[in-house]
Amino acid sequence: MRFLPALILLFLGFPVFAQDSTERPLTPAEMEEEFQRGVEALKADVLPEFPGGQANLERWLTSNLNVPYIRLREDTVVTVYVDFTVDENGNVADTRIRYPGFRQLDKEVLSMFHRMPRWKPGFLNYKPVPLNLTIPIKVALANSMRKPLDVPAPELSRLPRYHGGGKALAYFIRRNLQYPPEARSAGIGGAVIVEFLIMSNGRVDNAATIGSAIGYGLEEEAIRIVEKMPKWIPAQLDGKPVTARHQLVISFETPKAAKQ
Repeated sequence: MRFLPALILLFLGFPVFAQDSTERPLTPAEMEEEFQRGVEALKADVLPEFPGGQANLERWLTSNLNVPYIRLREDTVVTVYVDFTVDENGNVADTRIRYPGFRQLDKEVLSMFHRMPRWKPGFLNYKPVPLNLTIPIKVALANSMRKPLDVPAPELSRLPRYHGGGKALAYFIRRNLQYPPEARSAGIGGAVIVEFLIMSNGRVDNAATIGSAIGYGLEEEAIRIVEKMPKWIPAQLDGKPVTARHQLVISFETPKAAKQ
């Protein structure tokens, strides 16, 4: 399966001081608002600078980010907020992802920052000092599974069915679901829609998420659950088993809600 290109779209201004982030879920608008508060809170005589300035930083990030293959049914834009420290010697350290998203992408971003060259350090009262910064990176992830999805859907005589019906399917999900630890610790929950093919032999294949990404490992876990499923009873057309598309909503109930 080939890798489709992804694109770093833009960078939201210069790096700014990282703020203490809340553990509750934030919407994209709230993330942006928190970032802007950091911009307004700048307090330094001289900020750290990437070698060659902002333009070189953008070129370096674009050239060095290895965007992983992520199974998506829709074109998706995600923002990765990277918190890090530029110490008094200009070294980049203590790098972390502020709001965990797709695990593979977060891992590649962190790996990229570990390879980052030394910066010019920031100064306060004429002395180089370590400073905490944040860079938000917008990444466009392309629909990576256009084939074999883009085929006409026939009028089926019988839809695919899970052996044992809906209750058996719900039991399978409940028994096998592993709540991602990063989502649990942040109190993140929600519903992930997975679209997949049920082949004419009942095997599940070609699973990918659709809709807006929640992050925190929920999409990866939803796909893992679907891929772990046993064979289904395939759809039928004119009395013969055929391959069909199917969608499944996998809900992640937040730990707090689960206790009530």
